[in-house]
Amino acid sequence: MNQRGRSLLDSPSSSHPGPERARPGATVVGGKKIRIGVVDDHEVVRRGLRAVLELEPDMEVVGDVRTGREAIRFADEQRPDIMLVDVRLEDTDGPTVCERVREVAPATVVVMLSSHHQDGMVLRSLAAGARGYVVKDVEIGELKRMIRAAYRGESVLDPVVAPDVIAAATADGNGRNRTRVKNTLALSDIDIEIVRHLSRGLTNKEIGALVHRSRHTVKDHVEKISATLEVHTRTEVVAAALRIGLI
Repeated sequence: MNQRGRSLLDSPSSSHPGPERARPGATVVGGKKIRIGVVDDHEVVRRGLRAVLELEPDMEVVGDVRTGREAIRFADEQRPDIMLVDVRLEDTDGPTVCERVREVAPATVVVMLSSHHQDGMVLRSLAAGARGYVVKDVEIGELKRMIRAAYRGESVLDPVVAPDVIAAATADGNGRNRTRVKNTLALSDIDIEIVRHLSRGLTNKEIGALVHRSRHTVKDHVEKISATLEVHTRTEVVAAALRIGLI
């Protein structure tokens, strides 16, 4: 049971007796609302977010999409002020979407949403240019506060993930895991794609056909990835990648 109060995962129609009042500071400045886009492959989450955010006089959900490909097109066409992006989509991951959104719509602020937190995914998201990272069981009021803060140019990090991220990035964290987490930032997009294919049990030749590289080039990438993650076998690569949120 959620210990942080009503969250965006709760049904807005069944868990709340009536319209939610706007929090202080929710006035529309100069008649301009915060234009928000939602990217999540679960329809119930998209609908829930739209329902609770549009209760606020200073917020407007201008669109919601399901895939990373749709998200990039949406950002390019609509240029929302804020995009809430799930870290795991059916066709790609949130950090990859964030990087592309930042290319096509530099003024759009990306805030990542996640059902759980993993140090590697949080750091990848921030490195990709995300302004914030929020776990989905956050209280709705807190999410709205974070959206307003991000719109004002502030960075927002869910209190649930903040201590672990700080520990992973400083000397206070576990040394070996901290090194692995930091090293993931040195992996290229093609490296990460290869890791995903490794997790499916594909051979170098099969992976090469998918990423348009020779099997020898794929082999070189796998060796680089293994060294970066400080492991030796393909199985250990996948295990380490899963452990730190790389895939």
